[in-house]
Amino acid sequence: MQKLTGNLTIADVAAEANCSVATASRVLSGSKYPVKPEMRTRILEAATKLGYSDNLKKRMLVTEQNPFLGIVVPTLQNPNYLQFISGIEHVANRARYTAFVLNSHRSAVLERQQINSLIQKKVGSLLLMSVDESPDALNHYLDMGGFACVFESNFPDHPDILNAKVNRFEAGRIATEYLLSQGHRSVAFLTTPLSFFQSRRLTLDGCRFAIEKHALPFSSANIFMMTEERESSTGMYEYEAGYSLAQRVLQHPNRYTGVICQNDMLAYGAMAGLKAAGAHVPGSISVVGIDNIPVTNMNPPGLTTVDTAAGMLAQRAAQLVIDMPEDNEDILRNPLSMKPELVIRDSVQKI
Repeated sequence: MQKLTGNLTIADVAAEANCSVATASRVLSGSKYPVKPEMRTRILEAATKLGYSDNLKKRMLVTEQNPFLGIVVPTLQNPNYLQFISGIEHVANRARYTAFVLNSHRSAVLERQQINSLIQKKVGSLLLMSVDESPDALNHYLDMGGFACVFESNFPDHPDILNAKVNRFEAGRIATEYLLSQGHRSVAFLTTPLSFFQSRRLTLDGCRFAIEKHALPFSSANIFMMTEERESSTGMYEYEAGYSLAQRVLQHPNRYTGVICQNDMLAYGAMAGLKAAGAHVPGSISVVGIDNIPVTNMNPPGLTTVDTAAGMLAQRAAQLVIDMPEDNEDILRNPLSMKPELVIRDSVQKI
């Protein structure tokens, strides 16, 4: 029998046995987690055939004695990520799991380091909002036997992870359709750098789709974008970005009557910037946000927004991660998603 050499991984064994990486991990780690006898035999035979003989006790992360979840988010400066964290922790605490929350500060390099630290600490489940352009760190985590759920990423979906992504295209479409239904025909789109997150580009696509569906013009002139992504020393990057972009909207020769913001923090900053420049919301210009963060209705006017149900999505994803069954292929093939819903308040005026 010819054995393979080089960087043989659990993913190779799983592929040979035609099962998920998580199931192969349970068998090869000696976990007591129930696996059907025929599946166990198939995995062990695949490992023998390939020559997989690494130190499993060092490699494996997933065991029933390891009730830990790792959460990696891009920033704590946007309350929407706190909704994800809160939803995950709610489920984790109920299941007597410990959640480790790590903030990558919008840095792909730091994110990779944090994922590696979870491997070293043998944290077997990762819930990730990634800023990385490359899936290499995530793939390494999977190869080491971990199981992952991804809420946001810039790389293609992986067949052995649970995808639980907000439908940003639909959120952008809904926000735009509402403005159009209120008579607005000149709409500006405010965003932080589109290159930083695929989800931002999807939101813009939803906005563009709705506008072009109504046979209205839409071009780069409608897009107001920050040129840099950063953590702010004040902790208010998106708010400051919205404030700055709103000033540019008012200075533009096009007379925009409505503004759609990539998220609620941008929208709050935009409303403050518009007010500072003497524009009244919604009398002079209407504003719509996306996310429905908890502070959305604290200061007048109440922000009209699209609720993306981030907390509920996080709860459902965390429960699936904790309860992931042996035969999980069907679950992995069907991403989790929540339907965005419009929340009408006071920041839009019909014209």
